[in-house]
Amino acid sequence: MRVKPIEHLISTLTEQAKQIEQLEILAAKLVQDPQSVQRYRAVLEEKARLLAGLAQLALPITKKMPSEDATELQQMLNKFSQSAATSLRIGSPFYMSALLYPQDHQQGQPNDLELFIEQLQQMQ
Repeated sequence: MRVKPIEHLISTLTEQAKQIEQLEILAAKLVQDPQSVQRYRAVLEEKARLLAGLAQLALPITKKMPSEDATELQQMLNKFSQSAATSLRIGSPFYMSALLYPQDHQQGQPNDLELFIEQLQQMQ
């Protein structure tokens, strides 16, 4: 049985979200250690690189979807990628750490990527 493009997209984004979560957990540990500043920064840069690549990663999948759905989804993915690319260009660890989190984000609540994945699951 063939996997539908939306299912493939959900799976791909879920895998990326898990990798980002692991990087955030590591960054939270590293930020506590003044000796780990460079490693902390490298972990945040990796998070930003993963996010910056989301739109490109998803493009082959969204191309298999109806154009009206694909356009909307790709625009959303482009927002994630553009914000992350900006954070890398600026080089701000604070900006990188804040990617995916609105100012009013509450600890334990899903981040913006997780919310996007939930929306995709509802589209199925």
